[in-house]
Amino acid sequence: MTRYEGLDASGGGLARSGPGWPGWSPAGPDGLDSEDWRAYRTNRGSGRPERRGGGGAAAAGGYRRGGPQSRSRFLHPSRHALLGGAAIVAMFAVVATSLVAYAQYRSVLGSIHRENVSAAMLGHRPPFTAGLNILIIGSDSRAGLKGYGQDVLGSRSDTSMLLHIAPGHTRADIISFPRDSMVPVLACADDGMGHQGQPAQPGVFERLNSTFSAGGAPCLWKTLEQETGIRIQHFVEVNFAGFQSIVNDVGGVPVCLPFAINNAQSRLRLSAGKHVVTGAQALAFVRLRENIGEGSDTQRIQRQQYFLAAVMQKLKATNLLSQPSRIYNVVRDAAKSLTTDSGLDLTTMLRIANSMKSLNSNAVQFITVPVVPYPPDPLAELAWEQPQAHQLFQAIEADRDLPKAARGKKPAATVPTVSPARVHVQVLNGAGTQGLASTAATALTGKGFQVTGQGDAANFSYTSNVIEYSSAAQMPQVNALKSALGPVAVQQNAALGTGSITLILGSSYNGLQGASGSATKKQSAKTLKNLAKNYDGITASTNICADSSAFSGPDTPLPGG
Repeated sequence: MTRYEGLDASGGGLARSGPGWPGWSPAGPDGLDSEDWRAYRTNRGSGRPERRGGGGAAAAGGYRRGGPQSRSRFLHPSRHALLGGAAIVAMFAVVATSLVAYAQYRSVLGSIHRENVSAAMLGHRPPFTAGLNILIIGSDSRAGLKGYGQDVLGSRSDTSMLLHIAPGHTRADIISFPRDSMVPVLACADDGMGHQGQPAQPGVFERLNSTFSAGGAPCLWKTLEQETGIRIQHFVEVNFAGFQSIVNDVGGVPVCLPFAINNAQSRLRLSAGKHVVTGAQALAFVRLRENIGEGSDTQRIQRQQYFLAAVMQKLKATNLLSQPSRIYNVVRDAAKSLTTDSGLDLTTMLRIANSMKSLNSNAVQFITVPVVPYPPDPLAELAWEQPQAHQLFQAIEADRDLPKAARGKKPAATVPTVSPARVHVQVLNGAGTQGLASTAATALTGKGFQVTGQGDAANFSYTSNVIEYSSAAQMPQVNALKSALGPVAVQQNAALGTGSITLILGSSYNGLQGASGSATKKQSAKTLKNLAKNYDGITASTNICADSSAFSGPDTPLPGG
């Protein structure tokens, strides 16, 4: 058994990472097929969502890159945010070490903190993809910090990002999740790292960064998997203390300002134009929020993406990763500030490094999940904009096929199926859209399926489409129905009558597709290739002085700070 097998059951979070990654198998860690996963959404109640109490700092509202937002929602003091950008810098540095001097740095890499993430902590999980998905967490823990900010206790997740390495290692997508996105309160266990967990509260929502405060990295991991439908194999968390040293070790990072900034909150004081920032200045730049542009966290994420693009351009231009003495310093400082799941071992890091070393900067995309103001508290909280967010997640989740040049020679296993005429299905409206069930029933009948009934589901909170069946003997019928729907969650429900199949339609339902699903696959591939363009993001090759929209807005720099 390889290192990639069995870790979902014993801890570490990664069991098999998908076709094209060593040790992949289509069976899940609990012995179920990976399709036997169902979104938590089936347990939500209908009606107006309840917001979990706790308040906290106000956050950004509706987000469009450079778009207008309300000023009033951003006037609360910010925590000294450590961004996920630091986690990306740290991770790339640590990963690159294995390409330079694996044995020499083994003891240094041993100083990385490891956290056991068990299968029980993550619950039922989405299907595997052929790519590799790593959760990047920027924690504002001050452990080990000296000087400004050292008296702030505890830790919070100020930034959450998903690093998606595409099948065939042809592309890397880095997706940022605004910290004040509202998500369901899921049951989370004690992580053994000082976070006591939380009970599930159906119909109640909390901010995304509250999941980390309640249950640590496993709770954030579980929530994002359930909300996005994307399977995550690992997490990397970096705290506040190592960021300044890491930036210094890479020789500083270029930034570009459209106007002079003298900002008291972040302590950033720079003239207009291009600068190479180090240490405290770099930290101030990535913390910058109040009294700049819109004063929003989403706009700060935008500046962080430019910062990361600058880091990657710097590493490429200076060829730093081929200089053992310099990379040693980066790794030494990065390792001290990193926490990962126990499955992300040195061998796995080496595989990640090998997968990314040939990527050019145009193939690295930075995007932010589209958001709108959250109706119960539109000045402080966010909801993911639909259907745009769902389409983004669906494209990543459907990124399962290796490019033709990277495919193996083994033919794919035959999926058992039957003709539509042998499929008897009840169609239920799980989204509340008027006429949804009857429209789908008519379309299915037109394809030859036998529709036995239609109506409303128990609630109207479904986002994904769900197929429920009663016994394993029905899988050929289930597969035939899946081929007409495209991406869909599948769940065995023994409570259904013998031979019964139920299709619950979510808000993402947009009609049937061809039996082969080729149209959806082509659309997903097109969407993924153009994520930065379609979602108003950037690539790592972007001119860092083209960032004026990251600073635009009603707030201008205050004279004298």
